[in-house]
Amino acid sequence: MIVAKITYTYLQRSGIIEATTWEGTTMHITFSLNVQAHEGTLMFTDRAGKTVTFSKEQTVQQKVSMITLGEFCGLPKRQLATCFGFKTRKSYYDIRHTVLNGSPADLLPKRPGPHTPSKRTKEVEALIIRTRFETDLNRDEIAEALTQQGCKVSARLVGQVLADYGLAKKNR
Repeated sequence: MIVAKITYTYLQRSGIIEATTWEGTTMHITFSLNVQAHEGTLMFTDRAGKTVTFSKEQTVQQKVSMITLGEFCGLPKRQLATCFGFKTRKSYYDIRHTVLNGSPADLLPKRPGPHTPSKRTKEVEALIIRTRFETDLNRDEIAEALTQQGCKVSARLVGQVLADYGLAKKNR
């Protein structure tokens, strides 16, 4: 799918290009660029046929490229976002805000799933089961007792552990 064809011409040049800095330098360039997105791969091709390809794993580059195209061409933002693998126009504007105002680290993909270690460890399970056998406490009371001992667990976690080991009902 061809996302955009961009032709940009600006012929004025000012400033001096030094090897150490670009500060204060204006470079005016002319380019014609075809942008294609195919199965998550982004390809930029110039008139001479030179191609630069970004795989879908290069998410930071794709986000920056999407915003660059969005700022310089008149494509609808929803169409542009869809071509880059995002679902909505809002995704485009959220990413735009991050690219223009955030830090580079904000563009990195976020790790899916829980962001904290599980409280349910083998030691916690053993403590819950031991407390269950040594006392006549129900799940809420076990959770409260363990929390008072410094092991912060919820009644829900206690109930899950007891159910997993078939200990949910205490025979009296």
